[in-house]
Parts: sequence; C-alpha cells; structure tokens
Amino acid sequence: MGKGFSAISAVDHLGRIARKYPDKLAISDGDLRLTYRALTEAVTRLALLIAAAVPAGQSVGLLLGNCGWYPVAMLAGMAAGRVSVPLNPRDPPRRILDIARDAGLPAIIGLGADGFAAWPERPDLRWIDVAGALHAGDPQPAATLPDAVSVDAPAVVLYTSGSTGRPKGIVNSQRSLLQRVQQYVDAAHINSEDVFLPLSGAATIAGCREVLTALLVGATLHLADVEAVGLRAIRRQFRSCGVTIVYLVPALLRALMTASDDDDFGSLRVVRIGGEKILWTDIALVRKVVSRSCFIQISYSSTETTGSHWFVPVDYPELAACVPAGYLLPGISFAVVDDDGAPVRSGQSGELLIKSMHVTLGYWENGQIVPMTTDRDDPRQRVFSTGDLVQLDERGLLQIVGRKDRQIKINGRRVEPAELEIVLRRARQARDAVAVVTAASELVAFVVPEETAGPDLGPALRDIVRRALPPSLHPTRLHLVAEIPRLAGGKVDTARLRDLDQAMRGTAEPAERADAGTPLNLEQAVEVTWKRILGRADVAGRWDEAGGDSLKLLQCVMEIETLLGRELDLEAFTTDMTAADMIAAVADGQDASPGADRQTGAPPVLFMLPGSVGYGPSLAAFGAGMGRVARVTPIRYPDLVAILDGRGTIAAMTEAALRQINLAQPRGDVRLLGYSLGGAVAFEVAARLLAAGRPVKFLGILDTNVGGAAHHLREAVARTVQRIGAHRVSVYRTACRSVAKAAARLGWERHLAGLLEREWLKHLPDTRFLLRLELEEVLRMRAMGDWLALSKSCLPIKGTLFRCNRPGVPFDLGWGRLFADVDVIAIAGGHLDLVVEPHLAVNRPLVEGAVAATYA
Repeated sequence: MGKGFSAISAVDHLGRIARKYPDKLAISDGDLRLTYRALTEAVTRLALLIAAAVPAGQSVGLLLGNCGWYPVAMLAGMAAGRVSVPLNPRDPPRRILDIARDAGLPAIIGLGADGFAAWPERPDLRWIDVAGALHAGDPQPAATLPDAVSVDAPAVVLYTSGSTGRPKGIVNSQRSLLQRVQQYVDAAHINSEDVFLPLSGAATIAGCREVLTALLVGATLHLADVEAVGLRAIRRQFRSCGVTIVYLVPALLRALMTASDDDDFGSLRVVRIGGEKILWTDIALVRKVVSRSCFIQISYSSTETTGSHWFVPVDYPELAACVPAGYLLPGISFAVVDDDGAPVRSGQSGELLIKSMHVTLGYWENGQIVPMTTDRDDPRQRVFSTGDLVQLDERGLLQIVGRKDRQIKINGRRVEPAELEIVLRRARQARDAVAVVTAASELVAFVVPEETAGPDLGPALRDIVRRALPPSLHPTRLHLVAEIPRLAGGKVDTARLRDLDQAMRGTAEPAERADAGTPLNLEQAVEVTWKRILGRADVAGRWDEAGGDSLKLLQCVMEIETLLGRELDLEAFTTDMTAADMIAAVADGQDASPGADRQTGAPPVLFMLPGSVGYGPSLAAFGAGMGRVARVTPIRYPDLVAILDGRGTIAAMTEAALRQINLAQPRGDVRLLGYSLGGAVAFEVAARLLAAGRPVKFLGILDTNVGGAAHHLREAVARTVQRIGAHRVSVYRTACRSVAKAAARLGWERHLAGLLEREWLKHLPDTRFLLRLELEEVLRMRAMGDWLALSKSCLPIKGTLFRCNRPGVPFDLGWGRLFADVDVIAIAGGHLDLVVEPHLAVNRPLVEGAVAATYA
C-alpha cells in the first residue's frame, strides 16, 4: 500500500478506486447493491446531509448494523468531518440512549421513517432515514464539505463495555484505522479480485477494518446479519458469492463450520480469526472445510490498538491448547513489564504496553476527548497499557496468558463484569450480586435475594438484564445464593464461586450429534439438539437459564432444520423460550397439505412475483388463502431508490428475485406464479434457474399480455375505465398517476422523487405516498415495455396461463411462442379484480388445482 497510505484520507482513497472501477460491484447486502460510482455519489450526498444536520465538532450515530448503508454512512461522516458513533441495533434501547447521551449525539442515521418513535426521552435527537434522505433533493444551501479533513482528527468512536458500569467510548482517527487496513492488505495480499463477507458486528473495530479494507482496494463487500438470516443462509452465501476472505470469532466459527459436508467454503483463500482466544481444535475445524491453499490468519488487537498477527503453518507443533497470537506488528513499539513497570526477563509473563502514533486518541466523554498518555520524548506517540498478560516465546510469537483485570471477550465483544453487577444490584429484590469469569470465558452471575423475593426472581432478573444490557453481557448462568463467599480481607472469593458454579450448573456430557438420516419426530429432534448444544442432561427451564445465548440458538435451529429436512422461521425463536416453546415454534404452521413434506407436513413454497404495484393487500389475502396447497412467499422488487439508481429493469428485478429464492429455498423444485409485470419477471427467473440446472416444476402467469404493442393503448384505456367504474381508484389517485406518467415521460422522475422528500410535502402524507407509489409503478411498467421489445428464447417447459376475458387479443396472450407447451385456463373478472371478491371465489380454486397437479 505504500508508506504514505495512512496519511491520505479514506474518502480520497475511495475516489481513486471509484475512478479505476466505476461500474464494479462495491457493496451488496441482499437488498442494496452499489457500484463504486454509485457508492461515491451516495457518500457525497449523505456527507452534505450530515454537514447540514450536525454542527462541526459534534458526532453522529450510525444505527445501521450489518447492512450496505453502514459503510456509506461511515465514509460520509469522514467526508463531512464529523465523528461517527456506530451503534448496535440489537442493543436494548436504554443502552443506545445512554450512549447517545454520553456521546452528545444531535442526530442518528438509521433505516425507515419511523425512527422518532424509539426516542420519546430525547425529542431533540434528530433521526435521518438514510435511504429516504439520499433521494430528498439537494441539501440545504448552507451545507458544504470541508476542503480537507485531517487523518489525525477523531473519526470513529466505538463504545465497549466499561469497568465503571457504563459504556466506554474509544476514539480512533482515520490514520489509526487506515494503518489497520494497510497491515491487513500487505499481509494477505488483498486486491480488487477479492470478495469479503465479514461476520463481525458493524459497531466493532473489526467491523470498521473489514469494511474499509474491502472498499479501499476495490474488492466486493457482501454484508449479512447472521442473527437475521441464520447460519444456513450464511453458509449458502459463501458459495453463491464466491467469498475469498472472511473474518469471524471462534464461537461463530465453531457454529458455522461444524458438520459442513458441502463445498460451502471452497472459494476461501484467507480465514482471519480473532476477538478471543483460539484453540488448536478451531484450526483443525477450519482446515477440514477449506481448500488446502487457504491461509488461516490469527490476529490479536483491541479497539485501542493493533497488536499482532500471523499465518498458521500447516505443520506448526501444538505446544498448548491455545494458538499463539502471532508476531507483533510493525509500526508499534512494545514492552512487557511487571507490576512495578519494569521489563520482565525473556520468557517471563508481564503486561503488554504498546506505544505508537496509531494507538487510540483517547476516550470520548460528553462529546469531548480525554486524551491518551503520550510519550515524554515524542508527543505523537501514545502509550496504551493493554491489561493483557503475555509472554514472548523463543520464536518471537506472542502468547496470551491472561488479564490483569476481570475483562473478557465474548463472541469478540469486550465485556466488563462490573456492568452486569451494577444492573443486578439495582434490582429491587436483589441484596447483592457478583459476576465471575470461568476458565471457559463464560460470564456467570451470583445474586443474593432479599427475604421477600419470590420464586420467579431468576427469570425476572434475566429480563431486567435483557432490557438494559447487550447480549454479550447476559450471563451464561445465573445462580441464587444465600451469601457471596469472601476472603479474610473482604474481597470476593472468586475461586469458591467458580467451584460453586461447577456444583450448581447441573450439566452432563454433551449428547452425540443426531444423524440427519435418523428417524426422529419433532419433539425428539428439538430435545436431542437442545441437550447437545447446551451440554445438559435435561431440557428444563428457559434457553438462557440453561446457558444458551443467541449464537448457540442459531446453531440449535440449524441442526433442527437438518434433522427435519426443512427451514424454519428464525423470528419465531428467542433466548427466553423453553423447550416446549421451541417445539411449538417448529410445529407452527405445519398442517398437512397436498404435496407436503412427509416428515414435517409443511406445504411446498410457491413464489409470488407481483405486478408493478408490488405485493399489496389483495395479493397478500390471495396468498394467505392458499395456505393448505402452497406456502406463498412474495418476492420484493427494488424500491424507488434502487430504480432511480438504475436497478429498475426486468433484469434487475430478476436478480433480486433469484437472490430471495435461493435464500428461501436453496435446493429442490421451484414453483413460480407471476401476476401482470410479475409474469415477465417469472419467465426470466425460470430461464435463469433452468440454465443453472434447477428444475422449475410450475410456472403460472396471471393475465400478462405479451402478444404485441397494438393492444396496449386499448388495454390502458380499458383498465382506466375499469378502475374508476369499480371504484378501485379515486379521481385524486388518477391525477397522481397522471403526474407520475408526465414526470417519467419528460425524464423528470428524479426531480419528482426529490420533491416527495421536501419538508412541506411531508405534511401531506397521503399525497406523498400516492405519488411515490404511482411513480414506482410507472417506472416498472416502462421497464416492462423495454423487456417486451427484446427477443426471447422458448423455455423447454409447460407454462400455465390464467387468462381474463380480453376481446381482440390472442387466446394465449402471446405466450405460445415462449413455452414448449401452454395450458390456458380461463378465469373470472378483469385484470385488476381477478384476485378480489366475487371473482376470487372462482379463481383461487383454479390456481390451487393447477399448483396441486404438480405434486403428483
């Protein structure tokens, strides 16, 4: 990367990359896709909006999580010269509000227009909907970007667990972040051909590093929320995206890569592991599922500073249970000292001190920096006492021995037990509380209840913790005890507490993993998996009471899916559920239906591709009524923001549909039903699936005419008359549609979209909604017209056309030339009311019968 890399701002580096690779895919998260040209445009526009909303010298919150808008917002903050404060959307609202207060945030960037509802205690806290704001027209005239932003100024504040009982903000400059990027790129030879899938939280130093590394070399960055999509979907994404570089913590590694028989990870060339201690069994697990040419990189660092890394040789001797943390990185000076600050002898343990100009600038308190200690001889060099007890072996490798304090890392996140203790002690029925860290790096809480405490105190305390603290601070086990054992001097006897935890935990040896071919009913599958994941002899109590966290829950759901042979809805599973709750969640909705899975009773999936208006109430009611024959899954098209970014074509809708289909149903027969414009998208989806060797069992077309342009005017007039005559639309909506059509015809669609975000129009929500809806529909229908003009190949399958009464048009509506065979079924009503009563009573059984016929 060159010696001067960290002296040039990230936005300048991004501009250079965008000029080199303007049309290359930069970011994808399943919904949002940005080329490098589109990324730089979005960064600039959002930077202007931030500059207008956040006064100079103040910070802006990023409540975005692992989505494509997060890197846009972080880079925009740097371009605007404002400090970014990444926030974790999965943290409790109370904690997010505490951080907002501590950071002095005047504004938070998030997704959706209803963010204000989350902040009743802070009416002054401005909410910026990033997706909507970028298409709100030109920002305020007074908003300008600074000519230059110093790479040594505060850039990102990352909040971690604090020993005082409150989150602690750690300030990093661009220079310190770019130094991490440079070390990473130079070590792993990262380049524009790489594909990243970082499985780290956005509000962590690892999340910042992975995002910047990918985008500042011209690579492609894929982002996914593991807890939202599940482990199985993540494994599929490795294969479908051709991921070459991944970062993950050991706990996630074990959950993701265990029992991986498929070639999910064959494209990987670098697996970077960090965040907590790494076992040699973790290395063996990775080597089992990646190619022989894949490198395993171990890293040690903290939010305050970089530390060490190395690539683990295949034949390196396993001298201890844990893998060495690597060689200390260039660009830092270090010392290993004893309790008096004197250097220890070679081979002895001591605390690691690091001195570098890339160490954190300091800590963020009330919107201000509390600077780090600097070197007496060179004020540019800052000194950080890591708190880690280490030793260097004879090869110069760093070995982590322990901590001077009680701090640990859980799933890559820093945890201070004091935060948990303070929350528990504040509980009304708790007299005292202590949290200890076990040898297995588990956080265990002990609570002395008041005499008046009831039998439900344990679950009540867990609920208090859940509302106040992030998941990393939730105790693995919570014990109620008569007193806290103490030493003669009054200090807590942590050794006795650890022994007490072993005696009270009631665990057993983990059960053997059930084979996917073993015949198990639903209850058996849940119970066997519950016991194995938690290492228990029973399934008593709640998941969190039994030592389960959200990551173990994901692993449990994935194994149940494997045993039952079907995928489950992740939203139905929570850490406070019992085994009975889990059984009920798995059983929900699995009534027997034609063509259902013999073991689970779940009906096959029917993917519904809606018309130009999208999946509205009428289609939703239609789909819900087909529940016994098929599980109707709607496909979402790119929205107005994406359409204006050039992703409003039928090809783009097809890409979006394929991503959703592959995530929802990665294998097996596919069934499609397209209405109006959706018929065109369904046809293209089927063509792509067939070309990839995927069987399309059913392709239904709901009244889509591809028979020729001569009929379009007549159809348009007929539909307008039908709309008004049936009272389906008002005159006012017809007027809004006329405005949208005029804007599209004149090429002013961007101007109209910008107008919709003007402040004065926000006071007319109905008008704004109707104009946006009609503009989306008009632009999608324009894409349909473009598609009709293209030549198409005939598909070697049968199509099923459900045809309304259309005088003067071909009987097969033009589909006869596009399928090997077409089955035309006459249905009641017209194009606009075929899925509503009274015609629905006639039409739905016809569709159900055609779909059910494919199950034989």
